[in-house]
Amino acid sequence: MSASLADPRRDLGVLARLPDEAIDLAEAGLALAALDHPRRDRADYRTMLAEMGAAVARRAGRAETAAERAELLAGVLAGDYGLVGDDRDDDDLDDGDLMQLLDRRRGPPLTIGLVWLHVARCQGWPAEPLTFPGPFLLRLTGAVGERVIIDPFRGGWRLDSVALRELLKARSGAAAELTPEHYATLSNRALLLRLQTTRKLRCLRHAQLARAVAAVEAALLFAPDQAPLWREAGMMHLRQGNLPAAIAALEQFVARAPNSQVRHRTCVLLQDLRRRLAD
Repeated sequence: MSASLADPRRDLGVLARLPDEAIDLAEAGLALAALDHPRRDRADYRTMLAEMGAAVARRAGRAETAAERAELLAGVLAGDYGLVGDDRDDDDLDDGDLMQLLDRRRGPPLTIGLVWLHVARCQGWPAEPLTFPGPFLLRLTGAVGERVIIDPFRGGWRLDSVALRELLKARSGAAAELTPEHYATLSNRALLLRLQTTRKLRCLRHAQLARAVAAVEAALLFAPDQAPLWREAGMMHLRQGNLPAAIAALEQFVARAPNSQVRHRTCVLLQDLRRRLAD
């Protein structure tokens, strides 16, 4: 079987054993998308991403400052390739995956941001996703260490501290103030978890429980130590009436969770589920 048509579950499982800095976000994004599109050839999408990176690389020598790098990314990705932020298709449950984004050249903030991040890093430029609540923001660093914060979803709109403060207040209330926590960076694995959480929530909004649990289980392939996700998967399986799957997931939660009231309640629930399965 072609490597590009290989089992995406296996490929995502490999990520669980890698250090965070070794995770290739684009490959991970394509593997996640391949769970829903198993007959699409990932090689085609790798080629698209490589072409975007090469288009930036051809002009990267003229982009030394962080602002110049942000402008170049915007010119190539949003301008030349027409990659634009568009979250109007909230009813389309496939709209957030990387394959759909590259096919349509439009999509939601996290997936757009993943492409910008991938292309920037392909140039060797320091680029970091921020934990800032709400929009998915990137921080780019220039050749001499200066930085800019941009919003890829808005075509690389640059935000200074005043704009960030206004954005935060609009989202979190007038009393909210910027703190160092808002400038913290997301790890690669945390970014992928955020992508799957967004997908799960979209599925739940449309009462697509099976697809929501699939999103959680996909996240567990590359982040199996996330104990709360095991409990979440178990409770979703329970809502579906799938007792064996619920028990298996909740056992994984108990094995990983620290001693807590939630762990104790889960142990009690497991005893009840095992009795029900045996009856």
